[in-house]
Amino acid sequence: MVTGVRRVVSVFFFLMLLVNCYAGFAHSNSVNQISITQLADGVWLHTTYYTYPDGTRFPSNGLIVKEGDSLTLIDTAWGELLTIELLEAINSEIKLPVSKAFVTHAHGDRAAGVDVLESKGIKVFAHPLTVQLTTEQGAAVPNNIISELEEAGSVVKFGSLELFFPGAGHAMDNVMAWLPDKRILFGGCAVRALQSSSVGNVVHGDVHSWLKITKQLKRKFKSAAIVVPGHGRVGGYDLLSHTEKLITERLK
Repeated sequence: MVTGVRRVVSVFFFLMLLVNCYAGFAHSNSVNQISITQLADGVWLHTTYYTYPDGTRFPSNGLIVKEGDSLTLIDTAWGELLTIELLEAINSEIKLPVSKAFVTHAHGDRAAGVDVLESKGIKVFAHPLTVQLTTEQGAAVPNNIISELEEAGSVVKFGSLELFFPGAGHAMDNVMAWLPDKRILFGGCAVRALQSSSVGNVVHGDVHSWLKITKQLKRKFKSAAIVVPGHGRVGGYDLLSHTEKLITERLK
C-alpha cells in the first residue's frame, strides 16, 4: 500500500515537473522578441531584439508605413529568423501585406533579412553603396537600386515617404526616411537615442562627416515631431541635439 502511494506521489511530481518545464519553455519563447507600436495613423514602429552570445538583448528599430492596401517596410529585423517572425507579426496585427521595403544601410541590423523579404515577393530597394557593400561582404543583397540617392543631399520620393541621403555618418551609406505629413523622421543609426552615452560603432562610418550632417539635419528637420533612432526609445527633435553632443565628445 505504501509502495502504491509512493508510486502515485512519484507520478504526480513527475507530471508536475513536466508541467513546470513546459511552462518555463513557453515563457522563454514568449519573451517578446518583436513589438509593433503605432506612432500615428498608418505608421508603426517595429522593434526586434537581437540576442548576443553573452545573452544581452539589444533592440533595433524600423518603420512600417501604410500605402493604400499594402505596407512599406523600412529596414528588416536583425536576422533572418526575426524577419520571418516580423512578417508574421505584421500579418497578425496589421493584417496587410508588405509590398516593398527599403534598407537604410548595409549593416546586419538593417539588411540581414533581405533574402527573406525577397523570397516572399517583396521588392527591396537600397542606396547604390548599400548594394555594393552587401555584395562585397557576401551578405544578402537588395535587388533594386535607387540610383537617384547616390549623391549626398539627394531626396527621392518613395510612396508617402521621402528618402534622404545626407552623406556619410554612422555608415557611409546611411539613408533616412521622412514622413512630411506625419512629421516623423526615421533617422536610423545616424541618430542616437537619449539613453545612448556614446556614438556607438563607427568602424564603417565617418565621424567628422557625421557631425557636419547632423548640424544640417537640425536645420532641415526642425518641424519633426517624432524622431526614430536605429536603436533605443523614440523621441523628438532633441535626439538630433543629443547626437551632435555625442559626436562632438567623440571628436575631442
